[in-house]
Amino acid sequence: MTVITIGEVVVDWLSTEPGESMRTASRFYRALGGNATNTAIGLSRLGDKVRLIGKIGDDLHGHFLLDKLKGEGVDLTYLRVDGSFPTAQCYMTTDERGEHQFFNWPKPHAADMLRPEEVPAEAFEGVRFLHATGISLLKDPRKSAVQKALSLCRQMGAIISFDASFPSGSGEQARAELESVFSSVHILKFNLPELLFWAGGTPGDEVELLARRLLRRFSPAAVVVTLSAEGSIILTENSMVTCPPVAVASVCEVGAGDAYVAGLLHYLLRILEPDHSIAYLSRLSPQQWQSAGMAGNVAGAMVTRAVSAYETFPLQSEFDEVMGKTSITSPS
Repeated sequence: MTVITIGEVVVDWLSTEPGESMRTASRFYRALGGNATNTAIGLSRLGDKVRLIGKIGDDLHGHFLLDKLKGEGVDLTYLRVDGSFPTAQCYMTTDERGEHQFFNWPKPHAADMLRPEEVPAEAFEGVRFLHATGISLLKDPRKSAVQKALSLCRQMGAIISFDASFPSGSGEQARAELESVFSSVHILKFNLPELLFWAGGTPGDEVELLARRLLRRFSPAAVVVTLSAEGSIILTENSMVTCPPVAVASVCEVGAGDAYVAGLLHYLLRILEPDHSIAYLSRLSPQQWQSAGMAGNVAGAMVTRAVSAYETFPLQSEFDEVMGKTSITSPS
């Protein structure tokens, strides 16, 4: 497998009534969801070999996810089905300001119950990239399972991409444990609220200064910050590049960050040879990082064209066409 994603595999229930709350919303759209699911589908549609590691329940929601995933070309060898716990579900509403609220149910759910013994070393043979997220490190046994995956990939020399997604009310111990992970990954991604949280910033602070603070503290090869309609920036030890936004008729941005990661990793897979070590990331030029960021922007923008990201994850031909209209072209 070229890329492995591990963590959240859930059913999303997306409210189609802007302005309604969890108490008042009555119309929802059911879709595949979860950080690991979204990134895996995004990569697979771009033609990359990707394996999804996670857990679902043996129930109607799990069967819904499994049926959809089987049509996406994602390797599901290590997607576990457990009849002891229900499939994870995430409800989303949007308030009058356009901000989203999320409610995860039930507790516990199958996604949280992935065990370390269900993540064997052979699952990672030949892996070049691992992608994981902070939300998957909040509760055992999945926390221990993801930590095992991170350790195995570090031993194997794989590049680790990590999304800092994290509920701010989860406590100091959880925060400290996650910061220790930040110090051991190679590509560290934040959106703007996460950047403010982890860097101790306030709205209006200069994004580059906050990102550089985290770069100095955790020393990844790159800090990536997605800025929604304003594009993204990527900082390395030697450079900072700005990646302008891609204009689309946006409907809903849920899942755009996961699609961004898929586009970014897809581009890096094209320019990094299989025998390139992690150290090679530090030798990428600013132009190469900007190209990778633009690939992320293209994929992230394209999934906002429908209520669910799943509907509009681009195929490679669509992706290459939009990349060709930017100032940066996709590598052959």
